[in-house]
Amino acid sequence: MSLLEVENLRTYFFTPAGIVQAVDGVSFEVDAGESLGIVGESGAGKSVAVKSIMGLIRDPGRIVEGSVRFDGRELTELSEAELRREIRGNEISIVFQDAMSALNPVFTVGSQLEEVIVENTDRSPSAARERAIELLDDVGIPNPDRRIDEYPHQYSGGMQQRAMIAMALACDPRLIIADEPTTALDVTIQAGILELFDEIQETHDTSIVYVTHDLGVVREVCDRVSVMYLGRVVESAPYEELYRYPKHPYTQSLLNSVVTPDEILDEINPIGGTMPSAVSPPSGCRFRTRCPEAVEECVHVTPRARQVGDSHTAACLLYDESNSHEEPTLREITNQTND
Repeated sequence: MSLLEVENLRTYFFTPAGIVQAVDGVSFEVDAGESLGIVGESGAGKSVAVKSIMGLIRDPGRIVEGSVRFDGRELTELSEAELRREIRGNEISIVFQDAMSALNPVFTVGSQLEEVIVENTDRSPSAARERAIELLDDVGIPNPDRRIDEYPHQYSGGMQQRAMIAMALACDPRLIIADEPTTALDVTIQAGILELFDEIQETHDTSIVYVTHDLGVVREVCDRVSVMYLGRVVESAPYEELYRYPKHPYTQSLLNSVVTPDEILDEINPIGGTMPSAVSPPSGCRFRTRCPEAVEECVHVTPRARQVGDSHTAACLLYDESNSHEEPTLREITNQTND
């Protein structure tokens, strides 16, 4: 049994402009000690998917369908108090992309880290301070016994992110969700953060879900990759297989648009067009409006994920013309959750 099992997850936002189908039938699994990368453009639904796991979706959003099981326990059935007391921090931690916004500017880094430890463990305040110093040292903060009493603005961007990772590690969780943790950091700092996550996985045997739009980042830290587009997973595979043999046209387009320092290009190959609105997504295959391989059938048929190799799936009609199925309508889904 996998440590984390997400099945047919749908998270919608009910706004005056319409129902935003941010996550629409997403499924993936994460084994103990494994790292999964969730990749896609902005607006693909990556962050909403992982926040749904943690029960962090707030009004006007809610999970309308699907299952999130952690070690066999259904998280969608837990109350807010149960999630806060038993799951967040203790079993699953999250590292947000903007450390400066996540850290409270009026409290020292140490006091915020100590609060996490005291609230979630039976350590005394003095023992929590010792543990906080150990954690800052573990994540590479120099002179942790002195810097524990400094404020977030006294830390560099990379150090702020390391402090956030220390908070995520405070209660020895079995799963860490890293939501774009290297955004806005320069390349050398990014490399250090990625190395730190690699060390954490090796030393703590922690599972990691890594959310990013950067395929280069995924290649450095992830065992498997799930590619999302407009609320759905379109391809999943071990990262080496995905990079060598991408199957879905969206994944191929993402890889073709990546520019590396050692390549000399005559022209850049961006993905044509823009991602449609999640309020009124295209019928059939959602990538069809930008897909170079699209045919008439793509308008009417919603492709299912199909096995295209060992541990490799792709949701594309190129691989199975008999793969058609009818998706539940938006009205059916919202009526079910209202009932």
